[in-house]
Amino acid sequence: MSRLRFVMLASIAAVLPIAFAAGGGVARADAPAPGDTCTVLNATTHDVNGRMMWCNPTMTGTHTLVWQYGGPSTS
Repeated sequence: MSRLRFVMLASIAAVLPIAFAAGGGVARADAPAPGDTCTVLNATTHDVNGRMMWCNPTMTGTHTLVWQYGGPSTS
């Protein structure tokens, strides 16, 4: 029984750092603000005031994905 516990503990200890590095590890419960990072290009959500936001790359710098107002045009 103690060998099984050791193997389970070793497995958790090996996988846990990878899980945090891959996905950040923490889910957010609050709505994003403009400039907060996001991970899925063209994803949409609403801010705390109900306005639509899009996940788009920044126009300058490293072009990382951030939440922004004013998504794709409707035409």
